[in-house]
Amino acid sequence: MRLPDKASLTQAVWSSYSEDPVWQSSLWESRLSAPCVLMPDDSSDGLWHLFAHTWIGIEHYVSASGFDWKKAGLVVTRGHYPSVFRDKNTWYLVYENHDRDYQDRRRVDLRKTVSRIYIVSSGDLRTWSRPQMILSASDIPYASDWSVPRLAHPQIVQWCGRYRLYFTASEVRMYDTGQKASACLSYAESAFFNCDYVVRPRPVMRIDPDSKYMNLAIGAFSFVTCADALMAFQTAFFFDEEKRRSRSAILLLSSDDGESFHIEKELMRSPDRGWAERCFTSCSVSFRQEEDTWYCYYSANGRDGRHPHLPVREKLGLLIGNVKREGI
Repeated sequence: MRLPDKASLTQAVWSSYSEDPVWQSSLWESRLSAPCVLMPDDSSDGLWHLFAHTWIGIEHYVSASGFDWKKAGLVVTRGHYPSVFRDKNTWYLVYENHDRDYQDRRRVDLRKTVSRIYIVSSGDLRTWSRPQMILSASDIPYASDWSVPRLAHPQIVQWCGRYRLYFTASEVRMYDTGQKASACLSYAESAFFNCDYVVRPRPVMRIDPDSKYMNLAIGAFSFVTCADALMAFQTAFFFDEEKRRSRSAILLLSSDDGESFHIEKELMRSPDRGWAERCFTSCSVSFRQEEDTWYCYYSANGRDGRHPHLPVREKLGLLIGNVKREGI
C-alpha cells in the first residue's frame, strides 16, 4: 500500500465522531485501554480487529463495521499496551508485561518487579505463538527515573531501512486523579524486528515543566510512517491553570528524523464533563485509503455522574480526520 504523505494528516479536518463512546467493555472489565485497531485491508479476513487491555490481559475483538465489536478471545494474560506490526502475511503483536501477583499484593515487592516487552506472531490473527522477550526495563536506566522500572506503549516502526521499537518509560501519577502516565519516550533500534535491539542512551522526550502540554507527563504515542515524515499522535498530560486541574490532550506531531518532534496541532483536549473528563490515556491511528479518511480510536476515562460510587470506567472514543485535497 502506498504510504500517505504528511499533508494528509496536517491538513485533515478533524472532528469527533460522537460525544458518546463508540465502545466499552463489560462492567466487570471496567478498564478497556490502549486500543490497537487494524483496518479490514490490513487484516487476514477483511474484518476490523481491535486489541486492547483490561485488568485480565490483552483482549481481542472483531467487527464488520468498526463500531459493533464482538469478543474473539484473550490473547495474553497480564499483557498491556498492545500494538501490531505486519510483515507480509504474518502479524506480530508487541506488548508489555510485568511480574505481579494479583492474588496477594502483600507478597510482591513492587520495587523488584521487572517490566519487559514481548512479541508474539500469528498468520491469521487468531492463533498466536509463544512470547519472545525483546526488551527489558532492567537494561534501560531512565526506565526508573520517576518510578519502579517500567516500560509501556511499545510500537515497531520501519525507519531508514531499520526497525525502531518506540516505547515510553517510567511513570508518574497525576496529583489529583491518581491516573498513571508515562514520563519519557525513547526507542531501541535493530536490523531485525524481533531481536538485537540497541537502546538509545537518552530519552527522545521527557516531562518538561516549561512545556504547555507536557509539564505533568508525556503520556502515550501512536506512530504513523508517512512518505515524507514520521508522524505521531500523543496523549499528553498538563496542568490547566484556569481549571486548576490535571488535563490531557491529543496532539499531532511530526519529525524528519524520528528523534526531534514538532507539535503540528492540538486535535482535542479532555472535556470538562462526561465520560472522558478525567483524561485521555492512549490512541490508535489508521488510514482508510478507500475513504481517504483517518481513524483515531482513543481510550479515555471518567466517573459516571449519575453513579459516582462506581469505579472509573475506561471507554473508547473516535476522532475522524477527513483529508482535504486540492481542487476538491
